[in-house]
Amino acid sequence: MTLARRVAAVAALSLASTGLVGVAAQPASAAELSFTWEISQQLDDHLSTHALTGGATEDSSGVITFPGGEGSFDPETGAGTVQYDGAVAASFQTFYEVKIAEPAVTIDEQGNGEITAVVSGWDAPSGGPAAGTTPTRVIVTTFDAAGGWGDGSLAATPDWAGVLPSGAESQALGITAGQPVDGKSFAPTFLGQITSGVRAHFYASGSGSDPKKAPASFTAQAEPGEVAEPTPAVEVETTYDGHRALIAVDGTGFAAVTNPGDAGVYVALAEAGDFPETDDFEDQEKVADAEWVTPAQMADGTFSVTLNPENQYLNPSKQYAVYTWQAHAHSNPSQDTETAVEIVWAELAVPATLGVKVAKAPTPKKAGSLKVTVTGADTPAKGKVTVVLTKKGQKAKNLTGKVANGAGTVKLPKLVKGTWKLKVQFLPSDAAYTSVTKTQNLKVK
Repeated sequence: MTLARRVAAVAALSLASTGLVGVAAQPASAAELSFTWEISQQLDDHLSTHALTGGATEDSSGVITFPGGEGSFDPETGAGTVQYDGAVAASFQTFYEVKIAEPAVTIDEQGNGEITAVVSGWDAPSGGPAAGTTPTRVIVTTFDAAGGWGDGSLAATPDWAGVLPSGAESQALGITAGQPVDGKSFAPTFLGQITSGVRAHFYASGSGSDPKKAPASFTAQAEPGEVAEPTPAVEVETTYDGHRALIAVDGTGFAAVTNPGDAGVYVALAEAGDFPETDDFEDQEKVADAEWVTPAQMADGTFSVTLNPENQYLNPSKQYAVYTWQAHAHSNPSQDTETAVEIVWAELAVPATLGVKVAKAPTPKKAGSLKVTVTGADTPAKGKVTVVLTKKGQKAKNLTGKVANGAGTVKLPKLVKGTWKLKVQFLPSDAAYTSVTKTQNLKVK
């Protein structure tokens, strides 16, 4: 099948619409998002003087509400971050203080959750408030969030056991050997951000108050963000089979249907920088190969096809790219992509055999002609032929001609008597052949 017929056949296929995709989420509500957390019973009972700022409030049971949440989560993956306003500075008389400000709740796509905050602290033996730590955002604790943000209302209990096993990391924080008991602790980054005199209130040290030190359960609110429209992207890889290029095309983020009547996408190899015409495939001289990806082949927005262009439709002097667009009628440009393709031309070309025959010898009074033949590959050669005639004491003659279907004729001018040096070079216009040069003598009588 010729390329024109093949591409036209690809274009002629039709398929019913498979439905709309990429519907955006509903707009987020205007309700204020909040984060409620007692932090721990130990902080409530022992570091019991709480100075609340930034809009934070506390109820009679010691649960602190941090208001003004900003951020959203991805309704498809459940991942997202929301940061809240407010701060609590929890202290015990004039001995020590821990301040937790602007907490944020984050869940990643793997369902790992963490609470971070801007943390600082001081204790009297370490120098009091003047020698306190510089406020820095750190991980306060982590939690399992396998369900993501759910519908936007999250309730969880942070990790406690096994967080900081006894060893070099705990001892680097000044924690006695053998502690924390069973690794029960707030996050080590949090312990490192508060001063040593108050750390024992946030890990199990073997005291009777250990159960109260565990991080309390919390609730957090978030809003779903808008569902991002998938962004079409293409990766290509060129391999070689004999003297043919195989171009593997992998697409992601595509939509089979964006308007009623759409039916997948087209994938085509053509000259780079010049998006092919999409409404008349009979005129697709620049398209080297094309495939139609049906909706069934890209149900999840991904596809893999291989383009196998014939060398006669490739021009080594051109740069090529893989193009995609919406099938069948190119109803919109949302699926348009252009991805550069690298082709090693030496892998494709077959060494050409150049035949040169003087069909009609020139004389000083009559013009002649030269017949050129090119053979070697399965397809007939086409391209340009150059002829240079030189003789000492004479001006060089530069001639050109065309090769089509493996043969061409070059008209020779009238030449003075003697032996001329004849240099003939074939320059292919496609990737089927290599260039080749042949030199011989031409005697003019």
